[in-house]
Amino acid sequence: MPEATPTLRERKKAETWTTIHEAAASLAQQRGLEHATVEVIAESAGVSPRTFFNYFPTKEDAVLGLREPVLDPDEAAKLTGAADLLGQVTLLLVSVARSALGGTDTRRRRELLQRYPNLYRRQMEYMAKGEALVCEAVIAALADDPSWSGGAEGFSAEETARMLVMLAAVPAKFKATSSDFDPVIGLGPAELAPSLALFHFLQRKL
Repeated sequence: MPEATPTLRERKKAETWTTIHEAAASLAQQRGLEHATVEVIAESAGVSPRTFFNYFPTKEDAVLGLREPVLDPDEAAKLTGAADLLGQVTLLLVSVARSALGGTDTRRRRELLQRYPNLYRRQMEYMAKGEALVCEAVIAALADDPSWSGGAEGFSAEETARMLVMLAAVPAKFKATSSDFDPVIGLGPAELAPSLALFHFLQRKL
């Protein structure tokens, strides 16, 4: 089913969001985060501080281009315990994380995260929200699968799902911190395949 064409209002909102984010990120990079106040960002973006807060709750969110994470219900519906559930959850985690990272310049984001640790903490708050969404989807998927619905022995389905989500994050983090990771390309199925293969190899060996 083709995606609906954005309305004029939706396009203008997206443009304003991008304008504010670009102003915030550029000011933080060029002048320092402490000088990138909401008032200065709003002035640079040509909007009022009130408009700024309609799009971002904090200046840190604007600098990084953070959005509330979104779980695609169609992707969540594809979860099944039949084949490589861990790989499925890994890809779902990446998809949800990508929905929260609305900024376009990934290299700039990484530079800012390295310079300002408090930005990293803020980003991780959004990643935690995304993981919670994925965990809910995994719980629902396990409940529909007779071989998983009871959870692991001695543990509830909720605890089993939470552990699975934590394990599924490992291949993505492994790839994202490797020397050959290209933030522009990001983490797609092809990029994650070697990390997942290594993870499964270690599973078998352990």
